[in-house]
Parts: sequence; C-alpha cells; structure tokens
Amino acid sequence: MQMKKLVSAAAAWMMAVGANTGTGVFSAAAAADPTLTFDIRSNGQNAVEIKAEDIAARDITVPVQIFIPSNPGVNYINLKLQVNDGQIAEDGSFGNYGLYLTDGAMASPFCFDSASKGDPSASFSSLFTDKMMNLSWVYSQKVAELPDAAAEANTIKWDSSVNWAYDNAFVTANLVIPKGTAPGEYKLDIRKDEYINSLSSNVSGGIKTRSMCTNSVSDSEVSFESVPLTVKVDETAPTKWDESYEIEGAGHYLIAGDVCGKPGETVSVPVYVFNDKGTAGLQVYFDINKNLELQSIKQGTRGGAYRQVATINTDFQYPCFTFATDTQLTAPQGAKLLDINLKIPEDAKEGTVYPVKFYHESEHVGEVIENDDNTTPPMQKIVDIDGVAIDVAYFDGSITVVEEEGKKMLNRQSATLSGPNEYCNLTLFNADGPVTWMSSAPEIATVDQNGFIKSIKYGTTTITATCGDQEYTCDVVVGMLGDVDRNGDVTSADAQIVLVHYTEVFAGNEGRIPPELYPLADVNGDGNVSVTDAQSILKYYVNNKLSGNDVPWSEVI
Repeated sequence: MQMKKLVSAAAAWMMAVGANTGTGVFSAAAAADPTLTFDIRSNGQNAVEIKAEDIAARDITVPVQIFIPSNPGVNYINLKLQVNDGQIAEDGSFGNYGLYLTDGAMASPFCFDSASKGDPSASFSSLFTDKMMNLSWVYSQKVAELPDAAAEANTIKWDSSVNWAYDNAFVTANLVIPKGTAPGEYKLDIRKDEYINSLSSNVSGGIKTRSMCTNSVSDSEVSFESVPLTVKVDETAPTKWDESYEIEGAGHYLIAGDVCGKPGETVSVPVYVFNDKGTAGLQVYFDINKNLELQSIKQGTRGGAYRQVATINTDFQYPCFTFATDTQLTAPQGAKLLDINLKIPEDAKEGTVYPVKFYHESEHVGEVIENDDNTTPPMQKIVDIDGVAIDVAYFDGSITVVEEEGKKMLNRQSATLSGPNEYCNLTLFNADGPVTWMSSAPEIATVDQNGFIKSIKYGTTTITATCGDQEYTCDVVVGMLGDVDRNGDVTSADAQIVLVHYTEVFAGNEGRIPPELYPLADVNGDGNVSVTDAQSILKYYVNNKLSGNDVPWSEVI
C-alpha cells in the first residue's frame, strides 16, 4: 500500500510537470513541533527591490534559493510555483505577469544529507522544470527510508544530522523580471489551490492537480507552509511623446509621432531626428493614408532640426521634404524636423487608426510620383558632405480617432509585425499618470518603457499598458506576409488556409483566419482576404520554393 502511494504520487507529479510557469517566494521559522517549511530567498533575504530606471533599461535577473528549514519527515515533494495569483488564462496556462524562472537545478550540496551525503543525484528521482515552475523530488522507493526525518528546533548549521539548514538549499534558480515590467509587488510562492494542468495530458480539459508532499512511512500527506519571496518594482516616471523619446539601439533614425484627434479635426504629426552624426542632404517622402486630407507640411521652428530652409512639395502622390547644403549639419538629439498637418475625416469612427508612414520602397516597387510637370521615381535619401548615403532607419506614426475629450485610449488594439527585429509604437493617449508596459511573451516581442514594441521571433503576444488601476491591451502577431500558419515559411498550406477561409466567409460562416492575422493573409493589400490572395500565395510558393527563383511579392501580386 505504501509503495503504491509513492508510485501514485510520482505519477501525479509526472502529469503536473507540463503545466505553465508559476512563481513563489518562501520563508518560515523552525518550530519545536516542526511543519514542513519552504523558505524562498534571494541572497539570504525574502524581499528584493528593483529600481524603475533599471527595469526600464533591461531585464533584471534575481537569484533564488529554496530552503527547507523545518522537516518533520518527507519522502516525496511536488510543488507548483507561481507569481501572485498565477495570472491564469482561460486555457489553464499560467502567465505570471511575464516573470519566469531559468537555470533551475537541485542544489549542490543538497539540503538532504543522510544516505545521499548532500548529492541530489543520489535521490530516487528529482526534476525541476523551471520554465513551467514545476518541481518534483522522490527520495527513495524504500517505504521505511526518510532523509533526515527530523531536526532540532532553531538549528541553523547544516551537517550530517541536520537536513534543513540555510547553508545548503533544496533548489536554486534565477527569476527573470522582464524589461518594462509594471510597478508593483510580485510574490513568488507555492500554489496552494488546485489548478488545471491542461498542457501535460491528452485528457480533454486537462487534469486537476495540486502541490503535494508525502511521508511514505506513515502513508499520508505531510502538511507544509511557505512564505513568499517578494520582488518590488518601483514606480516609473510618466511616459509621453517629447524630445527625450528614444529607441535603444536604433542608430540614426527619423520617427513620426502617434497623435489623436476628433472626427473633422486637423492634427499635427511631428517628425523627430535622433542620433544624427552629420547630414548634408536629406530627401524623404511620406506615405499618408488616403482618407486623411493633407493640409500642410511645416518645417520646424527657426529652420528646424538643421536650420536649413527645406523644399516642401505636397503636390506629389507621396509628399516630399528635401534640402541640400555644402556643409555638414548635425541635428540636436530629438530635434523636430517638421510637422505634418492632416485633417481627420468628418465621418471617422472612434478607434480608427490612420497610418502616417515614411515611404518604404519595398511596398511600392515600380511606382512613380506624379505631378503636373514630371514623373519622378521616389527615393528616400540622406547623405553626408561627400554625398555618401547614410544608413537611416524610419519609424512610422499614426493618427487615432478619439471622440471624447480627455478619454484614455491605446492607439492600437492589434498590430502585425512581418518578422523579427521589426518595430511598432504604442501610445496611451490622455494618460493621467504613469504608464507602464508589459509583454505577456517577451520571447516573441518586447516592449520598452515608452511603448515601443520590438519583435523577437514568430508568434503572438499581448502588450498591456497600465495606468492607475486600468489596463489597455494590444494583440501583437509576428509573422511574414503570406505565412498564415506562422511556421516561418510561405507554402501551399497557407494558400489552402486562405482559400478555405474565403469559401466559408462567402457561405456566410465564420472564417478560419482570426482578424489579427488578416495582414498576413491579405497579400495584395486590398483590405479583403479572398481567392486572389490564395492564388498569389500559391504563385509565390511555386516561384520561390519549387522553382528556386527569387521573385518579390510586388511581382507576384
């Protein structure tokens, strides 16, 4: 019966190790009549404080050790860790507010001595799946064996007769607090409640499980307690669009702002310059949403960023801003280059986002800019005094319709980035206090303290902006054009998905493709996912994958 109990406990753990991450902090004091205690610490303390400027600049890694300072006798330990309430999604997965464990291992020397002599490999079974925050340990199959089953109260020195001292831990790991984590307290602790382990079993709906410890000698569970490790993230300063708005590691770049306005209102989209090392000539074109009415393009005050009179042409299909000089000019950091004044349509609906983009040649291959006098190929160009082209990045802006004066609104509720190392900016308009940003999956896309998203790899994540007690979210998809199934490649399978989606929508049913993936499926950019897109995806696949050619989307479409 006792052996069955042990094997059953081990089996229960095996079903639990597939669950999502969770974080916990443990702390407790020994007692004369001991209770199994888990004490989670970082460098000997149960509390860690992180400065706002540190978490705004980078991920912070906190070393974690779990000690067992009190042990009445235990042979099997199965724990689920979590952060705060675990932030459990509808599918049963744990979000843990973006925090996660890495480098998890059973400690060495090991807190349990006895026959193991401090070596965790001498245990019958031990496993720490740090990413999922699951921990399991079985000392022995022999029902009569318990490792260092009891110890004196208040003992703090680990030796051959004491298993629970603070000199040696049970497990060690690193807790990662991602860059941009919202201010507040995050407690790493053992989950005491049952949870659905939906990721480790083929059973429909998952299996209910819980943290559990057993004593094989008495054939019963051992009660346990814990005290959490608390990580406090300090309040961050309010974020707003101004001259200090910078993108880390972006090099020399121009950036258009994100602004909001009411239907029929004329708003001004600013364009700033950052990290300029010297410019003698500049020519940029703008790709403005056709629903917006261009009123004017105005150079920055007192000559703007370069104090050089520019030529502005708004008659072109893509308005142009250009200047040239025989000297090397350097724009001050964050200097305003110009303002683009645009009128929002009278019938615009709240929440509508109108892109205000720099002209991107890859999106308009073969097009020309036309006016009454000539036809000119559009060309973004910034050069130094020797006429050598300068490598410059361009970050687009937008206008969001907000009907109510002072209403808080995120400029995007969804965004699609074509692949890794792409950027997209989020702005919370009319924020009345500090705004903090967090990505639910920083391995897919990160977000900085200013709301700038950077894609890391293909997948999906949710960006959350928190202002006071209110949260605003944006669903982000990272994928390439035509890669509807987001497997990193464009194949005939993507064409089939689009065709099935079109067929079902045509029949009046709900399509197979969620709205956030429409930008990947709508390869011709006409605003519809149709059979034409399926044909284009198939043509792209045949030309580039089967025939070995290098045919761009512009030619396929």
